[in-house]
This record gives sequence, C-alpha cells and structure tokens, in this order.
Amino acid sequence: MPPVGIWIDGLIQSCIYMTMAFGMVLVFSILGILNWAHGQFYMLGAFVVYYAVTAAGIPFPISILLTGLLIAGLGIMVKKFVIDRVQGVLYVGVATISLIFFFEGAANMIFGMEDRGLSMVLSGVLDLGSFSVSYQKMAVLVFTLVVMIAMYIVLNRTKVGLAIRAAAQEPTAASLYGISVERLSLIVMGIGCALAAMAGSIMAPIYPINPFMGGIPMIMSLLAIVIGGIGSLTGAIVGGLILGFLNSVIAYYLSYFSEVVLFLLVIVILLVRPQGLFGAALK
Repeated sequence: MPPVGIWIDGLIQSCIYMTMAFGMVLVFSILGILNWAHGQFYMLGAFVVYYAVTAAGIPFPISILLTGLLIAGLGIMVKKFVIDRVQGVLYVGVATISLIFFFEGAANMIFGMEDRGLSMVLSGVLDLGSFSVSYQKMAVLVFTLVVMIAMYIVLNRTKVGLAIRAAAQEPTAASLYGISVERLSLIVMGIGCALAAMAGSIMAPIYPINPFMGGIPMIMSLLAIVIGGIGSLTGAIVGGLILGFLNSVIAYYLSYFSEVVLFLLVIVILLVRPQGLFGAALK
C-alpha cells in the first residue's frame, strides 16, 4: 500500500487534470473541436502569475484571477482571429497544433529556456500525525473545489450557463430561441483558456516554470476526457481523478515505466468501453 503522501500527490495531480479537462470539454461541447494548444495556455498562466507576483508585487490570489482574465482574452482572440478563419475540423486542429509551437517559441524567446521557480506563497505544513500536507498543496485542493463549485453554479444557475448547456445539446434549437451560439462560443473559449491558465498559476509555486511545461498536463487532460467520455463534463472530473491517482500510484511502484503502464491501462479501458465512462452526452 503506497504511503499517504503518494495519494496526496495523486490528488494534487488530479486537481490539475480535472481543471484542464473541464475547460477542454467545455470548448468541445460548443465549438466541436479539441484545442490542442490548451497546455500552452496552462504554461502562459504560470509565467504570467510568476511575473505578477515577483515583478509587479501583486498578491498571489489576485494574480491568479488577473491571469485568468488576461488569458481568457487571449483565448477569445485566438477564437476570433485563428479558429474562425479556418474552415473544417481537421484544419482547425492543425491550426491549434501550430499554436503549440508558436506559443512555446514565443515563450522561449521572451522568457528563456531555464526553469523558473515561484517561491512557496503559503509556507508551512499541516501536521496530521502520521503524515503532513503543505499549505501550498492544500491551496491547490481548495482552488479546485472553488472552481468546480463556481462552474456548477454558472452552468446550472445562470442564464449564460443554461444557454451554454442548451447550445451544447441542441445548437440549432438554441439558435431558434434567440441564443447566439457564436457569442457563447467566445465566452466558452475564454472560460476554457482561463481554467487552463489558472491551473498553471496555482501550480507555479510547486513545479518548475518553463516554456515546455504544458505538454504533459495537456496529454493527461486529453486522456482524462477520453476516459470520462468526450463531451461529458462529469466524465472530465472523474477521468481527471482516476488518471491523477493512477499516475501517482503507478509511478511509486514502477518509476520510469509508469507512463507505459498508464497508457496501457487507458487502452484497456477504451477497449472495454470505447465511449468512455460517461458516454458523449454533456452531463
């Protein structure tokens, strides 16, 4: 049985995968595309919060919110000036893949390749007897919980959220009722990119920051939505939880071979249930 610390690390990873996967599914539900540059918005969020805290002296919680707003604006610009100008799902996919190299190259030119580290914003640990948890990791858990609750309220208790759900399920019928799917697509793109950026922001004090840090979170969040079911918000959360714990526990036992075993397990899950755990419907 792995020690408690391994399970805590798995929970931390799950939080990031859930947040990113949720944003990816939200974009997919309205735009019908997978944003392959999602991990690069995660990376940009980490860099923005790093400079907001270290250079501008903005408090960490406010920096996270400002980062989310800034990257949401960037995501909307990508939607208007890149995605909207490309015809066809295949070509949109190629365009967003191209954005991976664009953002990584731009970050490399601007920030350099060396790792940067944001010192622990919340120092100290919570001692629970047989194990302890740093306050910084607890902040990740609280952040994820707040984000998930906020998204639930937005999607189920606000006009915009209900319009998003309606457009995701029946876009033609939603447009007949006066819902602007185009306007919603901009809002959803902004929210999805903001979630990725804030995930990168909250992890900035824990993991090294560099231009290529978005690759693994992107792959893991993609696997999470495939496991949960493409198009399912519930599946994104459950898939992120499963993947985070599996990755941490398997790495504890197998170290460098953990990724091989993890991908094999994902393949087995898809062979048994190709549509994912929650199918393709928006939950």
